[in-house]
Amino acid sequence: MRRHPALRRLWIGAMISGLGDTFTWMALTWYLVERTKSGAAVGTMLLCFSLPTVFTGALIGKWLDRRQPRPLMIADNLARAVLIGLIPLLDRLGWLPLIMVYVISALMGALSPATRVGTRLLTPFLVKDDELESANAALALTEQLPGVVGPALAGVAIAAWGATQTLLLDAISFLALIGAIATMPNIAREAPQEDAPKTWTILRRYPMAALVTILSFVFFFAYGPTEAALPIFVKEHLHSDAAGMGMLWSAVGIGGTLGSFSTGWLSRYPAGRTMACIALLWGLFQLGMAFAPSLGYALAAFFFGGIVWGPYMAIETSFLQRTVDKSEHGTFFGVHTALLAPSMPLGAALGGALLLRISPQQVLLSVALACLLGGIVALCIPGLRQREVR
Repeated sequence: MRRHPALRRLWIGAMISGLGDTFTWMALTWYLVERTKSGAAVGTMLLCFSLPTVFTGALIGKWLDRRQPRPLMIADNLARAVLIGLIPLLDRLGWLPLIMVYVISALMGALSPATRVGTRLLTPFLVKDDELESANAALALTEQLPGVVGPALAGVAIAAWGATQTLLLDAISFLALIGAIATMPNIAREAPQEDAPKTWTILRRYPMAALVTILSFVFFFAYGPTEAALPIFVKEHLHSDAAGMGMLWSAVGIGGTLGSFSTGWLSRYPAGRTMACIALLWGLFQLGMAFAPSLGYALAAFFFGGIVWGPYMAIETSFLQRTVDKSEHGTFFGVHTALLAPSMPLGAALGGALLLRISPQQVLLSVALACLLGGIVALCIPGLRQREVR
């Protein structure tokens, strides 16, 4: 970031916006639980955020391949700033039906691929090819660090101002990201290729990139049940409380932040093999988590699991940026986002259903075995063991 001022500005804006997103997640969760006394309302809100991406991600990505990403990214963040600001306004006016919270969540989820895909499209134009892993690792920190410090800060803000008023902080954070995006340079845009694939058929055009996307979907989907099972596991198996659960989330967040600094070192090895090994090692630590006899052992398992997980997204993004032609980055990352966005919520929903039949410990064991199996299968695919062309 010292060598690339544009990347530095984008990083600062994304970090501020990521912190605002954490505030929104905490504030909306607290608001819905207080209002409905039901975890189902929180699950519905999360699905409203993620499911619209399935329909808009690919379309927005296709649009970004043909035009400059900056205007659409600015429009996305401006619209989401207005939408999230509507909740405290309507609450103050005394008219905030629950359906309105869901509608606003869905609209925000539908718009969000513009910035997520746009950032991945911009990065290869901001840094040299051999710096992609470092740049993507830095940008991944904008999602990881807010998860470490954001919940505690959000808790203070919610206690001081109330849940809905805290959402104004997220609205302001969007403005910081808009300021950073406005300074991004124009990038070279190519005319559409005659044989350019239709949106979803791009996966057939890049089979190795499609395989990595499938691996990520399995990885994220398999992780989803952990979020559903962990609160009950902490209470019934570890005999701890909400503070213990908070410590577990902090442990994996801190581990993930530290692990991201290994991205540059790991870039010397084939990316596909590295990602498969990450899935495999995460499964092993998840296995240790399931058999942890006390909170201390569980904290260690989650912390080291976080270290293993830390570099995954940066390595995956760099692999896809190199594998897919630059003129089709928007289309591919749009499809990629559309596929991955609902994976974790759907996994969490499956975890909730499994908890009706099996214990939380058995759910965690199932998750661990799924990750182990996914990693082993990925290691057996010859194409993923080869080093990508740079």
